Amino acid sequence: MPSYEPSVVVADESPLLRAGLTTLLARGGYQVVGDAGDAEALIQAATDTLPTLVITDARLGPVEEGPGDEGIRAAVRLHEKVPEMGIVVLADSLDTAYAAPVFASAGTGGLGYLRKSRVRTIPHFLDVVGRVASGEVVVDPEVITRMVAASPDADAEAMARLTMRQSEVLGLVQAGFPERAIISRLFSGRRQFERCLSEIFLALGLSGDIEHRRTPTLLTHLASG
Repeated sequence: MPSYEPSVVVADESPLLRAGLTTLLARGGYQVVGDAGDAEALIQAATDTLPTLVITDARLGPVEEGPGDEGIRAAVRLHEKVPEMGIVVLADSLDTAYAAPVFASAGTGGLGYLRKSRVRTIPHFLDVVGRVASGEVVVDPEVITRMVAASPDADAEAMARLTMRQSEVLGLVQAGFPERAIISRLFSGRRQFERCLSEIFLALGLSGDIEHRRTPTLLTHLASG
């Protein structure tokens, strides 16, 4: 977690969940400077307060009234409007159509896309939020797997560009191995592992431009268990 006290805007349709997140974040050393129950209110609150990061539900709107991605759309707009602002999206779905726009945004701040059912503990959640506040990119490994499978560039030719080590790492990620197991098996430290992930992402064309990221880490996996 950063050494300073990061500011946060929280967005969720449920006042109860917003209050719970606010209390949790305050206990974790964050200053909640605003909250919102819909996409427009989120954009207004974040624009007014310019927080270190925004934590938002992916939907922020009834599915029957639209595509159900209002929270993601608002997050992407904020990342483009205030590039250094970090964004954490909390989602129920593994749909890559939801995740892809988050990682395609041109912001320089940290990014996180977390499936709610994978956030098992409070320390785990606060650790992820802290890493995003510090500029990292954090994504559920299952989302990575589906982005690879769904990418039009992740074809046989693209896969052939991977080195033997990159192919092995991708296979372990897709198989659900936690990052600590992959590091201990194949690398001498985390930095080498993260560099390999970044090279894989580029080789497969999953992001057109990652050079703007503040840190060399393109993907920092959630530990699975």
